[in-house]
Amino acid sequence: MNKYTKTLPFLFVFSMVSLYGSMTCTRLSANTSAQTGIQTDVVITRSAEATANEPQLALANVTQPPADTKAPVETATAGVAAKGKKSVVAFLKKLREYQLSWAQFPIKRPEFLKAIYLTNATAVNTKSLRHFVAQSRKHGINAMVIDAQGKAISAEQMSLLKTNGIYPIGRVVVFDLGLKQKYPDQAHLEKILKSVEKAAKAGYREIQLDYIRYADRRDLQLLPLKFKYEQIGAVLSRARKLTDSLGVELGADVFGRITINRNDHIGQKLELFGDHVHNLYPMVYPSHYYGDPEKIADPYGTVKEGVENSKERIPKTRIIPYIQGFGMKIKPSGLALPQYVLKQFFAVDDAQGDGYVVWNARNDYSATWKALQEYEKRAPERKKNIKVAKAPAPKS
Repeated sequence: MNKYTKTLPFLFVFSMVSLYGSMTCTRLSANTSAQTGIQTDVVITRSAEATANEPQLALANVTQPPADTKAPVETATAGVAAKGKKSVVAFLKKLREYQLSWAQFPIKRPEFLKAIYLTNATAVNTKSLRHFVAQSRKHGINAMVIDAQGKAISAEQMSLLKTNGIYPIGRVVVFDLGLKQKYPDQAHLEKILKSVEKAAKAGYREIQLDYIRYADRRDLQLLPLKFKYEQIGAVLSRARKLTDSLGVELGADVFGRITINRNDHIGQKLELFGDHVHNLYPMVYPSHYYGDPEKIADPYGTVKEGVENSKERIPKTRIIPYIQGFGMKIKPSGLALPQYVLKQFFAVDDAQGDGYVVWNARNDYSATWKALQEYEKRAPERKKNIKVAKAPAPKS
């Protein structure tokens, strides 16, 4: 994490403590004055103008004490208490303003994205979100991909992410399980674009489009590929114009197999997406290369190949693969899940990818935390070996 993002939590906490401290000091000063009898006339006695304007409000809302109430200090204390209550309300109001401003803060994008995926239900639950933020800070995760559809994330929750240096990416599903008809429904597209706009205004710094493809069905294979590319491209173009106008980046997910083929009947193609998005997320889960036991059994080689092919074909687009953080079909590799994840980390490094997102649909990242711990232990030696490998040959 860079120095810039490390200072965010400190600045936020320092601002809050300073604000609350100033209010507390003011309250204590007034209370001390009342109890010691110093300047109690200032607390009790008011100007003629204040006396003329304020009693109506007081009489309407507060039961007034009898005229012979003998304790001027009690009256002063009540006044201080009222002021204290107002100070707390003012503090909470100011805190809300800070949270709103931090929610919109344009946090710098990490050069190398190390992300996990969170469901909407996990992210909008502050207790669970705090847990994943704490684990992310502990293990070096600097970004989260969060389902932006469903319940909207609050300003407080978005502020929690940003003040802890977590780069927020909003995931938006375009066509659930793929487009199942020839043309996209325009009313549906308008709804999707509204979701994109809502996510950007909530503070997400990037919108990631998922399921932006045709359904993987035989009856749709009769449609010409050129036609499919045109339809998918048109959707990407509209989304890019919108995100540009909102000042956020655009990303998109593609099947892992798209990295090793040129034309696919689902209408996804690396070059097509590269023309529209800032960041591409190929889902190179080894378990999903159906019918290819070698790829399923080789997490390192499968991820490395997918990233390298993508970077070669669309070099101007950031390539950030989704890697497998779940246990499906890992047995052929002979590895436990933490080691399986670790091999994928190494593959992204060696293929010079621009980061990764670990996917686990249940948000169970216990194996990922173990993999990250092992990665940190082995990182110095790996960096040394990579540096030696890249060093120019000595001149003869």
